[in-house]
Amino acid sequence: MQNKVILITGSNGEIGQALIKKFIKSSLNQIITIDLKKSENDCLVHEAFHGSILDQKLIDNINKKYQINEVYHLAAILSTKAESNPALATDINVNGTKNILNLSVKQCEKDNNPILFFFPSSIAVYNIHRSTKQKIDEKSFCENPLTIYGKTKLISESYGVNIEKNSNVDFRCVRFPGIISATSKPTGGTSDYGPEMIHAAANCKEYNCFAHQSSILPFIVMPDAINAIEMIMKTPKSNLSSNIYNITSFSPTIEDLLSKILYFFPEFKMNFSINESRQNIINSWPDYINDQLAKNDWGWAPKFNFDKSYKDYLIPNILKYYSKGK
Repeated sequence: MQNKVILITGSNGEIGQALIKKFIKSSLNQIITIDLKKSENDCLVHEAFHGSILDQKLIDNINKKYQINEVYHLAAILSTKAESNPALATDINVNGTKNILNLSVKQCEKDNNPILFFFPSSIAVYNIHRSTKQKIDEKSFCENPLTIYGKTKLISESYGVNIEKNSNVDFRCVRFPGIISATSKPTGGTSDYGPEMIHAAANCKEYNCFAHQSSILPFIVMPDAINAIEMIMKTPKSNLSSNIYNITSFSPTIEDLLSKILYFFPEFKMNFSINESRQNIINSWPDYINDQLAKNDWGWAPKFNFDKSYKDYLIPNILKYYSKGK
């Protein structure tokens, strides 16, 4: 069997690092990556390209050198950082995504092979009314996202769906809630308080929370995020009724998160220093997500609920992570 060539952009991010570790378990996977900076994971992959997804020469080089089978396009400017630099966020998140999708089209034409393309979107595409208590499905409240990040994700989703209509690119998208990882720390996201709290507690540090204690956002843990990507990419196209799917696991308040962390780290201290700009973003996102479509089409189900996430995944792995001096 011929090696499968997998391209991962934004490979140094949380999801990228986890996907690399997943894919290298098979010797049949030839992984190539694009990221701005070098990483300790570079030695694990077949070839690591360092540069921007806006660099057309870099993209042309990859197109000439490889026959790609799957693309995982993770490179993006996240929500909080995007608000502080909207021009850069639009350039990277929209034009960069178009560049990688257009690379995929060229690959299809060059080798006459279909390409599976995974795109991580976000609950940032929604802009809800706070009086709305229903679980939000894929078609509701996503006409006018509040943030630049949400707007760029929605534009990119639409571009990917249209690309599929006119090419052999098989575009598949998951709208992620907040993701909590035990082995990597987030940067630049609105839901970062979730992982930041547990990392601060495990590292014996106080934490200044930027959101109100009653705030609610949906979350999953990293193993479920990776599992969802693997599941949707392995599902036969005939089973998929949509290009775009919600997933979720649990929707705690910040107070719920604090209580859970104090159970394991009773000395943990947290203060509140509200950032009204970030709070307004949280208020525009759904408290609860309807992920029934993913359950119906590709059997999605989280392996970790709120309690199990902390007891069986976060606590044992985060303690191991900091015992190594991270």
